[in-house]
Amino acid sequence: MTEIYEDKLRKLVNSSGFPLQIGLQNEIEKSKESHAWRVLTKEHPWRCAESGNNGFIDIVLTDVHNTQRMVIECKRVRDTEWVFLDPSISVNDRRHTRFWMSYIENYKTKVFDWHDGVVDPSSPETEFCVVHGQDKNSKPMLERIASELVDATESFAKEEFKLYDKRESDFLGFYFSAIMTTAELKICKFKPEDISIENGELSKAEFTIVPFVRFRKCLTSTIHLNTPFKLIKEVAKAKERTVFVINATKMIDVLKDWDFKLPTSAYR
Repeated sequence: MTEIYEDKLRKLVNSSGFPLQIGLQNEIEKSKESHAWRVLTKEHPWRCAESGNNGFIDIVLTDVHNTQRMVIECKRVRDTEWVFLDPSISVNDRRHTRFWMSYIENYKTKVFDWHDGVVDPSSPETEFCVVHGQDKNSKPMLERIASELVDATESFAKEEFKLYDKRESDFLGFYFSAIMTTAELKICKFKPEDISIENGELSKAEFTIVPFVRFRKCLTSTIHLNTPFKLIKEVAKAKERTVFVINATKMIDVLKDWDFKLPTSAYR
């Protein structure tokens, strides 16, 4: 096999996202003594009954206590930036996070829904992302990826729940969604008054490179009606999900510093 042909095959392999996925798995396993996470499963098939979406989860991590799960989508991109908009230039980073929670106590299901808690370290939180070369007429790339990842996370949680429901007296599981990407992540900070409503453009902005962000917005069209809603804004709030978007080179740092806190009210 000639060197030229091997180079051609290597380029073919590198055109896929599999090398990044395998490389991330390797880094996690190599550094597992320095953080609280392990690879639980990979290339895990899933299907969401509500949306009809289906696919394969790249990586699922579990913590040493076997209660937290991180459902990961690996996204390899070349020489590009993902720019997240932050129209609140004076607001500090956020710690709150929306995640899936499964809780069984004495064979009774106490919680089986999306919930809010706190995860450190803090990060910028945003609902807008601009990507180079994005088709203006199609659904934004990050929204599409994040929506499918949210479906995958919930589907995985439900699949695992079936293993414990009515078989184990107690079970506690927290499920988080994360995108690991080679894209450089930048925050675009600006004031809303610096936007011209004549041409819809910013007159000035500040750009900062960040290791990760919380991408939080309405990422699903379905909600769980365990709680009656009186206002449409309550419905919108219930559809919000948090997806962590993490630069791949900062992944181990995030895992090392990860500290999850759940309000005691969640157990009631």
